[in-house]
Amino acid sequence: MVTSGRPASPRGSESQYSEHHNDMSNHERFNVVYDGPALAEHRIDVRDLAPALVAIADLFTAANKELNGDSADVRVEVKGSFKAGSFELDLIFVQQLLAQIRDMFAGSNATAISNAYTILTILGLIGGGGGVVGLARKLRGRRPHRIEQVGEVSHVWITETESVEVEANVVRLWRNTTVRSSLSKTLSPLEREGISNFGIVRGEKVELIIEDDELASFASSDNDSGEVVSDFVARKVLLVESVVFKDGNKWRVHDGQYPFFAALDDEVFLSKVNSGERFGKGDVLVVDLRQIQSIEAGALKNEYRIIKVHEHRAPLQQALL
Repeated sequence: MVTSGRPASPRGSESQYSEHHNDMSNHERFNVVYDGPALAEHRIDVRDLAPALVAIADLFTAANKELNGDSADVRVEVKGSFKAGSFELDLIFVQQLLAQIRDMFAGSNATAISNAYTILTILGLIGGGGGVVGLARKLRGRRPHRIEQVGEVSHVWITETESVEVEANVVRLWRNTTVRSSLSKTLSPLEREGISNFGIVRGEKVELIIEDDELASFASSDNDSGEVVSDFVARKVLLVESVVFKDGNKWRVHDGQYPFFAALDDEVFLSKVNSGERFGKGDVLVVDLRQIQSIEAGALKNEYRIIKVHEHRAPLQQALL
């Protein structure tokens, strides 16, 4: 089990190390610990460790790229030798600002950049278990019901009635498939029998512990069904372009700006259609229209559903199409 009752990592040397680094770079030192009965002798199969270490590097690279674009490069370095106590690695997360942007950051138009500490915090590896790790724990493998962003804050709805408030950058990283995949691979040694937890330690402080029974919350799949960005219902006036009695009763309608297909879910209205009530092109419907916006496979998708038809009117005298 990862605990704080252990010899301190060389935290004091971190401040000295930082004093000598280039003013265009920053560093954060931390320890990664894999623990469990299988590691009683402080040894781990390199075939388990190597992919996890590469995944850590990929995780930081993807997070830095998402937050900073091409403004900075990052790398992960192993400091010194492997340490005793479960199986521990002393790593340094190094971020280097690119030379070509030095003038920009020195001038009056300088903008803040997410440094190494900030990236680790947004990921949730340090800072109290929030960030991407905290969000993944809240979702427990489920996709969000919807996400609403207000300024720099995002409201992530776990269900229709339960939500959590996080920084907008946390959602940015959570949406990044490389970030989520790399985080999942970082935890992959926990899939092995006898490796029960993963920890992040800084000095004598345990920043994070993830147990093997939490792996489902961090699973990442290329076949992820996507996430719902928004889901709302609004009263709309629609013009009927065509009526379809198959493929989910999707009717082609027009809202005065553009045409789209909308599934018809009002069973009472459908019964009138089935009983012979006349409908034709240009007819007007006053409806409750549900619009579901989601991100799937890196693309934005809109789905429309007519929840209830309040009125059916004759065609307008002056065509809007």
